[in-house]
Amino acid sequence: MASPVGFGAARAVRIALVIAAVAGAVCLVVATFSTVIGITVGTTSKIADRDTQLSGLDRHSFALVLIAIFALVMTVGAWRGARPAMAAVAVAGIAVLLIALIGDLPDVHKTGVIGELYDNARANPKTGYYLETLGGALLLLAGGGMLITTHSARPAEPPAEAQRERERPS
Repeated sequence: MASPVGFGAARAVRIALVIAAVAGAVCLVVATFSTVIGITVGTTSKIADRDTQLSGLDRHSFALVLIAIFALVMTVGAWRGARPAMAAVAVAGIAVLLIALIGDLPDVHKTGVIGELYDNARANPKTGYYLETLGGALLLLAGGGMLITTHSARPAEPPAEAQRERERPS
């Protein structure tokens, strides 16, 4: 099946990568307001005077939202062909993955004070943790993918012989 005029495979890949970057940024915003770590005691997560649900906002303040905004702005530049913007989208993804893997992963099973008070307290990662990890991975994939699939804007150097031919007086 032939592609419509002006809509080749390279353009389709680029559109898919931009969609992935936007989806990654949306995941980061949603993760900010979702539960990252949930603590349960027995079968309940409700404990008087204790917070058993830690959101992305509790864990990182608005850092993920700021990274999402930055990534969206850089995605616009990447769509226009700016290679530094493509690299910035990938770096934003790496930053989010570092937050998720170094900042959150070591704590997803820690019960803290609640674990000291209750023997059967358990902590587990929740939707917010998976969304921030997915968002970081999508940004890294999108930025890296755009860098790999987009050719440099600089034209290729002509062969040395052809250049000498043009420079030779007629």
